[in-house]
Formats: sequence, structure tokens, C-alpha cells
Amino acid sequence: MFCIFTAHHATWGWTYHYSNNTMTWYMARKWCQEHFTDMVVIQNQTENDYIVSILPNRTNSPYYWIGLTKEHINETWKWVGNNSTWVGEHSWAENEPNNNHITAFCVEIYINSGQNRGKWNDENCAKNKSPVCYKAQCNDSSCVKGSCWETLNSTACLCTDGYEGDKCQTVVDCPPLSQPENGDLKCTQGGWEFNTTCSFKCDPEFNIIPRYYIIAYVFNLFAPPAVQCPPLPQPSNGNYSCSKEGQIFNSTCHFKCHLGFFMIGSSAVTCAANGHWTGPRPVCTSNYMQVLRFCPKKMDFMAEDKKSVLLFLVVTATLFLCAWETGSGMPTKFMFEI
Repeated sequence: MFCIFTAHHATWGWTYHYSNNTMTWYMARKWCQEHFTDMVVIQNQTENDYIVSILPNRTNSPYYWIGLTKEHINETWKWVGNNSTWVGEHSWAENEPNNNHITAFCVEIYINSGQNRGKWNDENCAKNKSPVCYKAQCNDSSCVKGSCWETLNSTACLCTDGYEGDKCQTVVDCPPLSQPENGDLKCTQGGWEFNTTCSFKCDPEFNIIPRYYIIAYVFNLFAPPAVQCPPLPQPSNGNYSCSKEGQIFNSTCHFKCHLGFFMIGSSAVTCAANGHWTGPRPVCTSNYMQVLRFCPKKMDFMAEDKKSVLLFLVVTATLFLCAWETGSGMPTKFMFEI
């Protein structure tokens, strides 16, 4: 015959039980494991006081076995099940544990009206006393993604990272990410749940913001920087104008020379995605010797005909005209816009 008692205010937590029958410590533990979960494990003074408050008083021995034990005299006392070594500052009765018996490796708790009420005593494990057991409410289905933590009058799920809810059943969602300006993002899963990885990619003319700019960018202190080319200096004896302000990617700048000067080189340069201008910068010059060196370079036939003679040269603000007489006696003209 045995009596069962539970924590009066528990809604979902372990319950305590005892038997009026007496038995050895080993038989008491076996009885607890067969009918409940195990012999009682006390984790703090509050639990100790609670057990004392609900166990019936006894005027003398036998008292009640608890789940604190050791195998050798020099070992540390440990609780069954979780191997905890908790012992309160005032848990032991006066002059205990005294190891009076070489086999006093088990512990009883005094439940009486004297000064030792609720105190512990080391005792011979072969003596007969009443078992005190507990029944756990935690099981494999208590928490979906977490561990079940059980204390006096309460049970809670300690969720693993990325999960929440009273049973850790809900995947944590991060705030949705918006598509970045001048770029794109792709995520590994359909939503924004835990363990989703999102990769960002910028359009060709934009760069990824370095990591140390991220916080500032969140608060709009920085905008994603477009690719910029170095500022172009104003050419001597000429000027230029660009299609976009700031000389950013795809901006094209057109050069013109002042009246009386002509241009050597391309009249336009473009800012490329790598931050460099395409081609060398043009030069405005009035030195006709430079023209004589430049004009034949534009004449592919000059490489084959060594007897060509320059007949005349006309240079205006917008036109460059060379005329050559080849070895065959026929004049050849070459004209291009400046």
C-alpha cells in the first residue's frame, strides 16, 4: 500500500510521491522507478522545504529515503539521475554526515517536529525507511525543438537557436529584407525563417558596401556608392562636357578644342565599370609638326608606299584634311572630323 501526494499548485510540473511501507535504499529506488520516475532529487533549499511541508510527520525513525548517495567513503555525495552534487549550507543535521557506519552511503531526511526537521542524515543503506519519489512531466514530445526544464510547480521548454513558442514549435522569422536599390538579392528558402541565407548582388556600376558601413547604411547615413572615375582635368586650349553629373559609370565626356587648335586623340571618353576612363585623354595643339606625325599614322596605305609625298594640309576647328600623292602619281585624300 502506498499514498500519493502532489504539489498542490502545480499545473504542469513534476509531482512527489511516497510509500508508507519501509524498505532498503536500493529497494526504495527500484520501487520509485517502477511506479514513477525515480527517487526524489532535490535541487535547492526551496524544493527541500516544499517536500518537508507535505510529508507526514513522524515521531521517530524510520524516516524517509532521498536520492542522495555515494559508493565510497571518500567520494562526493551525488544525486541519482542527474549526478548533481548540490548540498545546501544547512542541509545536514548537526554533526552529520558522521560516517558512523562503513556502509552509511545513503541519506534520509528527518520529518519531525524537532530542531532537525528537514535536515539530512547519512545512514546505512540496508536499513528500512519509506521512499520518496518524483514523477517527471517532461517527455520526448514535451518540446519540439528544445530541452524540457522541470522545476517545482513549473515546466518550461528551453528552445534551441532559431525556435520559439511554449513548446519550441515555431521557427523564428527574421524581418523581411527589401530588394536593394541598384542590385538584387536571392534567398535559399521561400520565407525569412531561421537558417535562411540571402545573397546580395549589385548592378555592374555599383559596389557592395563594406561590412563596416552596414550599420550606418541601415540608418540611411550612407547610400550605396556608384562606381566613379577620377575627375577629368580641363584640357589646355579646349573644354569638355559630360552626359552625367559626377562622372560616374557610363558617363561619356566629349572634348572640343578652341578655334585655331586641333585635337590629337579621341574626342570622347567613357567611365567604365572598373572606375577607369576608356582610352587616353585627347590633346589640343597648334603645332603642325605634331600633325605631320599624326596624319600619316591614319593612312594605312602609307605603310606600303614609301614614295608618298604630302601635297597639302588643311586644319580647321572641326576638320582635319590630309592630301597625299602616292608613287603611282594619284593623289589620295584623308579627312576626319576633329
